[in-house]
Amino acid sequence: MKTTLWLCAFALLSASVQAASNPLQQAMAQLDAMGNEFVQAANHSQINTDNLTDSRYYTATTFPNATSAHTSIGLPDAGLDALTRAVLLVHTYEAPLPHTRYRVEYSMNVSPDVPEARQDYVEVRRYNLGPARRADLQASTPANHLADPQEFGVGPHVSWRFVMAPVMGFQAALIHAGRVEIPAAQAQADDCLGVSCLALANPTGPERSWQPVPSPQLEPALYASRSNWGVATPARVMQELWSSIAGQGMDPLPYQPGKAAFQFVISSNIDGQEAAVVGLARQSIVLDSTVSEIWTQRFEAEQTPPDFSTLLVPRR
Repeated sequence: MKTTLWLCAFALLSASVQAASNPLQQAMAQLDAMGNEFVQAANHSQINTDNLTDSRYYTATTFPNATSAHTSIGLPDAGLDALTRAVLLVHTYEAPLPHTRYRVEYSMNVSPDVPEARQDYVEVRRYNLGPARRADLQASTPANHLADPQEFGVGPHVSWRFVMAPVMGFQAALIHAGRVEIPAAQAQADDCLGVSCLALANPTGPERSWQPVPSPQLEPALYASRSNWGVATPARVMQELWSSIAGQGMDPLPYQPGKAAFQFVISSNIDGQEAAVVGLARQSIVLDSTVSEIWTQRFEAEQTPPDFSTLLVPRR
């Protein structure tokens, strides 16, 4: 018995010494614990990530532009950033809805001692605006001319949390994931950059002098980037917004639990009769002594090219 205990103690000591002598391994273990905590916070149920990247995800519906040439050198989403991939996963595993609003929050967690140890934390909240659209029309539309609730979209408000990291050829390999449904009262109270997340008005950001900027020049997407309504899908809007913000690279920002460095709101077919998608982004952690926030907006209506603008909010 003593010999067995000694061997167990020696094995534990050896493992501790090995971990202590490998800073990268130690840093990754710390990040992994924080990532697990992130995806399970706020009542999210953790999901086996293997179930999110199987044959139900890698389909011709999700990736209609992927060819055998693409898949022979890697999976079609291997080069996607964490934000775009997160929105694409939510779109794939939730029921399709014609009127939606996405609230996306993103932070990067980089070890201060080992820069190679990095994880991306993304929360994607998808709100079903179909019932709100139908309720708004009831006041001005005769009942016999109003479409059934199913036509406006039936489905819950949901929140997904993802932890991703650059691993094995992936820019954002899926490490951890969690999901929870959002009660209607909570969805109504949630803030989407200045408006209720169930509001039929789109957030506009600060009332200041916005400056037009060029649209980012991206390669054609392998995933479905155009919706049935003739405008970009939320995943494509997300990718273009992030490229507009971080196209020249993004230095690591300090990780602050509970305070995301970036917030995005993407609204599809929320207001008016014409198909439109509006994206608004705020960078709230800025390593600049003169700028407190950076805002970016993307607007696209049916049969018109997207319009980008940006705003730098000075520090007081």
